[in-house]
Amino acid sequence: MTMKGDLLILGGTMVDPARDFYGKSDVVVRNGKIMEWPSGETVEAEKVINAEGCLVLPGLIDHHAHAFPAGTDIGIYPDSTHLPQGVTTVVDQGSAGVNNCESFFNSIVGNSQTRIFAYLNVSPAGLSALPRALEPVDPKTYELESARSLFEKYDKRLLGLKVRQSKEIVGELGLVPLAATVQMANALGCKVTVHTTNSPGNVNELTALLRPGDIFTHMYQGQGNTILDDKRRVRKAVRDARSRGILFETADGRAHFTFSVAQSAISDGFEPDLISTDLVKASQFDRPAFGLPLMMSKYLCLGIPLQRVVKACTSTPARLIGMEGKIGTLSPGAYADIAIFQLKEMTILLRDIFDQELACNQILIPRLTVLKGRVVYRSLDF
Repeated sequence: MTMKGDLLILGGTMVDPARDFYGKSDVVVRNGKIMEWPSGETVEAEKVINAEGCLVLPGLIDHHAHAFPAGTDIGIYPDSTHLPQGVTTVVDQGSAGVNNCESFFNSIVGNSQTRIFAYLNVSPAGLSALPRALEPVDPKTYELESARSLFEKYDKRLLGLKVRQSKEIVGELGLVPLAATVQMANALGCKVTVHTTNSPGNVNELTALLRPGDIFTHMYQGQGNTILDDKRRVRKAVRDARSRGILFETADGRAHFTFSVAQSAISDGFEPDLISTDLVKASQFDRPAFGLPLMMSKYLCLGIPLQRVVKACTSTPARLIGMEGKIGTLSPGAYADIAIFQLKEMTILLRDIFDQELACNQILIPRLTVLKGRVVYRSLDF
């Protein structure tokens, strides 16, 4: 028997952590979905892609980026930035607050091919003044009822609240903004993502405020309090937080990562739940951030196996977004979001904010991106 398809990808090595699958497999797409290929059937497709020698992954999910160029100076355009990197879904982490959230959804979310979700900044204006000025985070400025209206209107796309807890932002308020954000999230029934770089207090106090499902972002940052204790081991409070269901995210960006912290933590068995970029205008297509494939390559070089690196960019964020089984997997019935990469032997030197260096010698090179069954990026020589 012959089965009809719109797109057929042949000869690639599939990595699909959602199904614990790693091996040679072909992919057939029809009507924007991954199709099951019954044994003994042949497939005729309008377009055939030869992926021999390449990795075939679910479309990547960047769980932490800033994609509001119309409302912030730091924002990136999601389609031109992410689709060429194999990223088909993006979570904007707090670019907009209640004052400009409608503008974000109207100008960006509704006009992008990339699938976009968001966390709402507890500061009403979001990050609209960055980099010229920091956002006010005094809980007196939080607007619960305005936020409630937005969560009701965008209940499938707004995922939670975002607060930045750096000393230079919170000043003498200490951990009060985070505590108030968690209280507000309880009232809204949503999650919290907390920016932890150079946070006041200590990590033990910060993690004690978080609840199962909340996200500790910039986990390998090296300014002020880190996840490591004086013996360069992961703090007990941090491990306890993970056991309670708190997730730990990289979101390295340009300034929220140090090799010494990452190497010590990974050696101590503390790998990320989520690998993401924290991309902004100044870091897109520029080292050390560049894009999600380079972030993934860095963690491969730090010793995390490929399947676990891919999981942190596919099935884990898909579950948090509420789209488990629909995105972040190549299982039959899922949306046909597909990313094809060449794992190339080459050396790229990466530096952190303290000028520590790492020579990455295996780099994921994007070759083709499929979104809902349609090719949206293809390198010229593929």
